[in-house]
Amino acid sequence: MRQRSNRRVSEAFRHYLSMWYASGAGRSFARSVGDALHPWLQGIFGYHAVQVGALPGVSLLEGSRINHRVVTDEGPGGDLRCRAEALPFDADSVDLLVMPHGLEVAGDAHAVLREAERVLVPEGYLILLGLDAWTLWGLAQRFRGRRYPLHSQGRIRDWLQLLGFELQQRQLLPMFHYDMPDWLYRWPKTQYLAGLLSANLAGGYLVLAQKRVTTLTPIRARWRTPPRLIAGGMAEPAARDASRRVPSD
Repeated sequence: MRQRSNRRVSEAFRHYLSMWYASGAGRSFARSVGDALHPWLQGIFGYHAVQVGALPGVSLLEGSRINHRVVTDEGPGGDLRCRAEALPFDADSVDLLVMPHGLEVAGDAHAVLREAERVLVPEGYLILLGLDAWTLWGLAQRFRGRRYPLHSQGRIRDWLQLLGFELQQRQLLPMFHYDMPDWLYRWPKTQYLAGLLSANLAGGYLVLAQKRVTTLTPIRARWRTPPRLIAGGMAEPAARDASRRVPSD
């Protein structure tokens, strides 16, 4: 029953995202995401890149240097139709996995991350895009009764570390842009501070994590040399203690 309820909430949030990305603010946010992703994607190489979850009119893999790119989605918007909790890929086969709102629209966020860990190659990269729950926008949704499945960055960081991921980078992105008076731009770092304030008021986040695989160093067992036999079938002692020797008369 609880899983069915989570799926209904996730479907409502998916509908909200499709409408928001079609708006001017959503298109502007998508461009900001693409600009922020570009330097990350330029440093990631491999054979296969997968985007889990299609965004209307947006390809987050556009700046990737990986030639083979696939978009999956539960609906008809992707190249492959599947759920994020059950990706049709072999274990240790994907070099880059990009999940826009993958933890929010899925019924089980833990299952999504476990599936991401399964399909990624050792040292592969996972990029998560989401909307932070601890912003004024996220809190306002709760007051309005819209209990969208938003997750804090701290909780996501804990989940990733539990699965063996190493957090590489993260970035806040404002969902809405505010026009400031021209005279404010004369002050140093004013535009940067305004963007940071906007991101904390109503913002999304990008997280870059790398799958780490702990290798165990084999320890060789110390094999004891079998005792040698002396005449009479008795075992010769391995060592003789000179201090306990009986003096001869």
